[in-house]
Amino acid sequence: MKKIILITLAFTIFSCSKTRTLILQTENAEGITNETKLKVNGFEIGKIEDVQLNENGKVLITANLKSEIKLPIDTEFRIEDEGFVGGKIIAVKVGKSNERLNEKSILMLKKQNETFINDSLKVNIEKVINQISGKDKNDSILIELRRLNKNLEKKKPNG
Repeated sequence: MKKIILITLAFTIFSCSKTRTLILQTENAEGITNETKLKVNGFEIGKIEDVQLNENGKVLITANLKSEIKLPIDTEFRIEDEGFVGGKIIAVKVGKSNERLNEKSILMLKKQNETFINDSLKVNIEKVINQISGKDKNDSILIELRRLNKNLEKKKPNG
């Protein structure tokens, strides 16, 4: 009797999975980690479980979605920046098909298109952060100290 109860309990636990798994494939997974989240319009629907490189050099990303999320087969997945200083997210654009993605479906993951404005914003933000942190100032002080040291070396009397 105990065996039947244990088997029933184990079956119930495994059949009531709280996540569904998808496999996302990409050429470049720069910035994607196990902390990366999948989001639809800013709402979190899942997160990354694993990132691996396959034998063909493609990156395979195992994503766990909340079990109640049922995505159409024409849903798009794209790597995007999460704000100016945030990390990366996988933005999900829900499709319109009546057919749903299956467990362990393998889908192509697109990379965010870099734009001139996006690039220049990143550069400007880095400059501001460097100014706030004093990095630029520290660099210029170091340059001046080196220049001063060279001048002192030149003026040393020969011993």
